[in-house]
Amino acid sequence: MFNLQILEFLAFVSICVTQTPVYVNTKVGNIMGFQEHISLDGEQKLISKFLGIPFAETTGGENRFRKPVPKAPFKGTFDARKEPAACYQQTQQDSDLYKSYGVSEFSEDCLTLNIYVPHDLRANDLRPVMIWVYGGGFTQGASSIYKPEALALFGNVIVVTINYRIGMFGFLRDQNGVFPGNQGLWDQHLAIKWVHDHIDSFFGYKDEITIFGESAGGASVIFQALYPGNEGLFKRVIAESGSAIAPWAINKVSSFERYFYNQGCEPSSQIFSTCLQSKTPISLQSNDTSFGPVIDGDFVIASPIDIVNGNSFETARARDFFASLDIMVGANDKDGAAFFFYYQDALNHSNLEFDITKEEFRNTVVPITINKTPLSVDHDAKVALEKVLIFSYTDWNDPDNNASIWKHVTDMNTDAAFFSPASQTVDAHVRLNVGKTYLYEFAVQTRQNYIPLPSWMKGSNHGDELQFVFGLPLRVNLSMAGMSNFSYSSEQEQVARATMAMWSNFAKSGNPNLPIDITKFMNTTWPAYDMTSQRYFRISDQMSPASIMEGFYPERMALWSEVIPEIIKQHCPNKKQQDIFHFDPSAELVG
Repeated sequence: MFNLQILEFLAFVSICVTQTPVYVNTKVGNIMGFQEHISLDGEQKLISKFLGIPFAETTGGENRFRKPVPKAPFKGTFDARKEPAACYQQTQQDSDLYKSYGVSEFSEDCLTLNIYVPHDLRANDLRPVMIWVYGGGFTQGASSIYKPEALALFGNVIVVTINYRIGMFGFLRDQNGVFPGNQGLWDQHLAIKWVHDHIDSFFGYKDEITIFGESAGGASVIFQALYPGNEGLFKRVIAESGSAIAPWAINKVSSFERYFYNQGCEPSSQIFSTCLQSKTPISLQSNDTSFGPVIDGDFVIASPIDIVNGNSFETARARDFFASLDIMVGANDKDGAAFFFYYQDALNHSNLEFDITKEEFRNTVVPITINKTPLSVDHDAKVALEKVLIFSYTDWNDPDNNASIWKHVTDMNTDAAFFSPASQTVDAHVRLNVGKTYLYEFAVQTRQNYIPLPSWMKGSNHGDELQFVFGLPLRVNLSMAGMSNFSYSSEQEQVARATMAMWSNFAKSGNPNLPIDITKFMNTTWPAYDMTSQRYFRISDQMSPASIMEGFYPERMALWSEVIPEIIKQHCPNKKQQDIFHFDPSAELVG
């Protein structure tokens, strides 16, 4: 017993030595966080953290499926030293995955944010602010699995990570609008507003806020950039492997009907809303329906592609706000490999180490791609699309070469779900000719993948840039979302420095090259995107002037932005471009 007490005392002393309480007085009350030293790139650095600060009231009970309600001022001092609960995931399998990442609790009282300040909160100049929005296919995600200390310290910026509702909790809408839909987007908006209104208490510069996110988080920040109610709340946007223009980013309200009937709560019933609000959160979880943003006429007033490329009066404010922002958009060279699980299952393989024959590509892989649509297309359209995709993604000099087949399968998925939406986003933005525009391709041969690749495939799968954006190669004894900082090469450590410099530079100036001189990490600079040269930057293990590329895969982009929409239009005249392909990044993914 005596020895146990000694151990408890030593543990207490250890915590006190490494974590020092720190207090901040805000407009909503006093907040207690803590300071600690972390090892970054061989040096000990001090950072101040404030975890789990609520920006909204609980989303349970009568608030379930509703827009978020701003949090009332704190009574006394709010203790912000504990990792926050995550929002309920769409399925129990999603919850189990995030438990393996260290998430210990799920709750409907989950609308919280974490603030990471790269100094000791004494008199300092105001720092630019970066607000992180997580991905997860709009069905899974948690702010606590991301470790942004390195980015905050290296870039000398304040980083904020936010929770928002996902799955049915974040996007449920019925045909009559009893439940509004896009609750998760409203959560993000309220979190951004909270940061803008209160970040000065943390020495943050409220007029220099950048929102950034990956996958569904990348789509989310573009949705936020299309909502004019955000005007004045942030200045810049970084979208990684996701855009609101992506076909998987918009859902049809009618696709949610199955969920209501499975829950035994028919929308026509007079007790419809109370039926759903009376259930336990776990009983509401389901893997039968894919949830996500919808065109509600409120937050999302029209199809995102119609907003950015249109000229209607109704969408003018959204388009003008989008135009006013500086944006940086990009994707990973092997993003489409995230969908290999579809083919693994369809071809009855136990893992990703398999070959695809020419016949399997034509008869199985391409039809699966065609069938991933939000609404079914008729038979003639499917036949036409299959022919176009087989023709476009076949190496006709060696059509039986398995390595070539795999490359084209990867390119097909990457183009449809990530490259084409990124390309269309920057094209629309640069044509508006107001804010600055940058485009990148992330192509680092990582030693570990966020989502597995076949062992022989090299490059960056979906989510692989995250370990570099958050500086994992420069940390010691740290894991993040299942990735550990083991055995990075010196080249990959340099990629982390360069990536954090470019991301934080953009947040400060709208220019990824300054004020941190990125030529210290690579012998080149990143030019802005324009319609004439269409220059983009290829981030890789070896960056040089040769990393500046011209023309972003023009033939492949024309296929998805012009040829395929025309085929759909000819065969299905009532369909819009947004309806073409609806890949679901939530299936088997965490990005």
